[in-house]
Amino acid sequence: MVFSADASRGFESDTGGGYQAQSGRPTLRRLVWIVLTALAVSAGALLSSASAGTARPLVGNEWSRIPTRQRVVALTFDCGNNTAGLRKILQVLADRHAAATFFLTGKWSEAYPGQARQIAARYPVGNHTYSHPHLARESDAVVRAEITRGERVIRSITGAATKPLFRFPYLDRNQRTIALAGSLGYGSIAWTVATLGSKGRSAGGTPAIVARVVSQLQPGEIVLMHVGTARDGSTPDANALPALIQAIAARGYGFTTLTDYTGSTREVVDDATTSRFSASASWGHSSSSRQRYRSGYHYAEPAPIADPARFKAHIPRTGSYILYARWAAAPENNSSAPFGISTIRGTRWVRVDQRRDGGRWVYLGSYRLHAGDHYLIQLSRRTSTPGLLIADAVRIAARP
Repeated sequence: MVFSADASRGFESDTGGGYQAQSGRPTLRRLVWIVLTALAVSAGALLSSASAGTARPLVGNEWSRIPTRQRVVALTFDCGNNTAGLRKILQVLADRHAAATFFLTGKWSEAYPGQARQIAARYPVGNHTYSHPHLARESDAVVRAEITRGERVIRSITGAATKPLFRFPYLDRNQRTIALAGSLGYGSIAWTVATLGSKGRSAGGTPAIVARVVSQLQPGEIVLMHVGTARDGSTPDANALPALIQAIAARGYGFTTLTDYTGSTREVVDDATTSRFSASASWGHSSSSRQRYRSGYHYAEPAPIADPARFKAHIPRTGSYILYARWAAAPENNSSAPFGISTIRGTRWVRVDQRRDGGRWVYLGSYRLHAGDHYLIQLSRRTSTPGLLIADAVRIAARP
């Protein structure tokens, strides 16, 4: 089930006012008006169709924006230099439950295998070639070799598949190289806006980086950032990340991975989904918050008892999946709400602050899950932290 943030808006009635029938032959002015109106409607329909996710598929093509009308942003990080700033980036993403996608080169993965595995264990990774060359200048054979060797090395070190995500180094590409990448199962991921953090202090520091990204803020925005030192030895992207996430979230946007929109299996389960949600009568129900996913949400006070709210999902095959949760935030909510995920290695627990980030999908992590139809995610009442626990909706997306 694919959720569209605009799906519930429907159509506004146009009865009363507007066009009125006129007798007689249409004037030249009116004919021109009719033609222009028809063209505008046709163009609007095409744009609406593209923004709704019916744009051409990624493989063999290029995205500079995710084809969606949802208010989500894809933070992307290129890894081809060193690991400076990586620890801070991963910590900030984890603290704010912000999703991200990382593009690794094969050489970087060989130089920093532990960090490469750490990234791939939690986030989707894309292929950034083996050695980061200008591919548009290279022969077909070299282009294929760079892509396939990068994929092979990244997978051997991290165990993660990179298809269909590919980013051309320096964004140096043309129709020939995009087609070659497509023949190998990849699509080109460009960006809507670059922070310019790779330029170092000349990028302007945190305020300038935040302003640059916010000025282009739109549904499906792809943001280019970098792991490692800039030319002058600074790490502007790592330094700006906390303020950048805060600024994006304050404008009502959430964060997503690119793999969420590349044809992966997705399922959304909320507290009103028939036979997919379970909670005892001790859990109350409310529809008072406009941040709710659909018609309402369940809530309960913490208690030292086994009384979770549970979400059931269908996992088509054993493998890696990305999980999100959504809730209606309020000051009286719990700051350490415990979500339990049933994984191959047992139940894994993630604590989130439900006082903030309301009305958007919050990243819970990437996990290996068993195939089958079973209760996958639970919200436990066992927490010593005061405040309401909110069970609203969860989302599951398959990793490639």
